[in-house]
Amino acid sequence: MDRRFETNRPHHALWPLIVIPLLCIVLLATATFLLSKTSLSPKTQQTGKSLLTASHLSFAPVPKKDTEPQDTARLYMTALVKEQYGTMWSLLAPQMQAQWPGEASYASFWQARYHDYILEGFSIGNASALSEWVDPETMAAYDHVERMLVSLQLQPDQTLLQQGQLPPEDLHPEEVLKNLPFIVEPVPGAKATQPHWLVLDGGPGDPEAPILPPLRPTGKIVQVPILMYHHVSDTPPQNVLAWSLTVTPAVFKQQLDYLQQQDYHTITFNQLFDALYFGAPLPSRPIILTFDDGYADVYHFALPLLQQHHFSAMFYIISGKVDWQGYMDWGNLQDLLRKGMQIGSHTVHHVDVGMTYLDAPALAQVELQQSKATLEKQLGVVIQQFCYPSGEPFRSESVILQQAIVALLWQDGYIGATTDPGRTGIDQNSQAPFDLLRIRVDGRETFNEFVYSLPWQRSDQSSG
Repeated sequence: MDRRFETNRPHHALWPLIVIPLLCIVLLATATFLLSKTSLSPKTQQTGKSLLTASHLSFAPVPKKDTEPQDTARLYMTALVKEQYGTMWSLLAPQMQAQWPGEASYASFWQARYHDYILEGFSIGNASALSEWVDPETMAAYDHVERMLVSLQLQPDQTLLQQGQLPPEDLHPEEVLKNLPFIVEPVPGAKATQPHWLVLDGGPGDPEAPILPPLRPTGKIVQVPILMYHHVSDTPPQNVLAWSLTVTPAVFKQQLDYLQQQDYHTITFNQLFDALYFGAPLPSRPIILTFDDGYADVYHFALPLLQQHHFSAMFYIISGKVDWQGYMDWGNLQDLLRKGMQIGSHTVHHVDVGMTYLDAPALAQVELQQSKATLEKQLGVVIQQFCYPSGEPFRSESVILQQAIVALLWQDGYIGATTDPGRTGIDQNSQAPFDLLRIRVDGRETFNEFVYSLPWQRSDQSSG
């Protein structure tokens, strides 16, 4: 037997007792050093919460050329949580940056957007390829993009909680900021030190994410005409009411041609509220197009013309009439969303919510709640906008009744509502979000009457 093995046994038996404690000391020192270097947002520092405790939050190194889409999403969301808005800006696609006056405006917006909340972390789902995605703000279409579902973990801070009763989206913000699409596009020819993907839609960190309205917004008015349509059809109207509610495709095209020639830019309701509440910029001559009731003819005739002009629109849906004859079905509504359009609630049965409330307050609440819940379940999006059927109670009912209905909408998670023009105008007020004014487009009016119902056209005509 080789005696060398016998003489070495005591040393082999002792080395774990020496090396393992040394390794533990080195690892502990390294962890302490890294924690001391972690940069936390001011709000996180104030609350004593470390971002490293967030179960889904991780900090990725600067991605290399072969980065995955999740790496860019992780960098962007980490920057949002840590209030590093310059990093978010650098990850935006150039065409997204072009929608802002500059980085300072972008940073100011995000500072205001989540001012009353403590951002704690986020989660990112797996990436999947999309053959097409449409930006609802510009209506630009993209192919070969990647989509992930991203959720933001946050809570209202003590300052907000002390202000009194909060609407549900403010009190439980995680419920509306979960599983939001995060869209990135590949960067051709990216250098090794650059991300391979840039952000088109930042999910919870995007202006189109559900709005968390400030409890007491500062007074601000922006001029945005909101046009009100019903039918777009070649079918001859059968009575005076149908005539007033119906615009032919040819007339609708003429109107869109005019808006395009006069440099109007359609915006989303999120863009409107981002401007009212958080100081976001609006394009020149902003306008919103709305279609009430959810008729099938607007899908067949209006939608193609909207796409041709690169215009977006809001479609207010009577949830109880989806799939009825003459109305859109769920497949039509899902297609509207895919093509950059927006969906809002118009009650379950198109009832006068004011009179319904006077007869049975609980039934009025059902009309508001059930319509919203059905649309959200069927379409997989957060519904925050409402339209009063026949404009009531804002056309002829008392202020007290108006306030009662607004209170229900507020409790149910809506953030804004449009009227049926008994009153009309273009001044949208941050302190009257449930009384947004519209301009009715009447099928009986001439083209010149349509033109003169809009702002900003007379100076152009006088200079022509």
